[in-house]
Amino acid sequence: MTTAPSADFVMERLLQEASREFPGWAFERDHSGWTATRGEIRLTRPSLAALRAILRVHRETRRR
Repeated sequence: MTTAPSADFVMERLLQEASREFPGWAFERDHSGWTATRGEIRLTRPSLAALRAILRVHRETRRR
């Protein structure tokens, strides 16, 4: 019988994925949600998924 991973384990894995996908960004969680910081830029969203989505848009905008 297998057991489901703990929520902390899953969050840690998602955070690792975000760090690999967006090198140079620092991620943290607080009562208002998730924040990504890089230099002077600070982006906050209610979930890590929403934060990663906005970072993808930000990355594409910077490439143009």
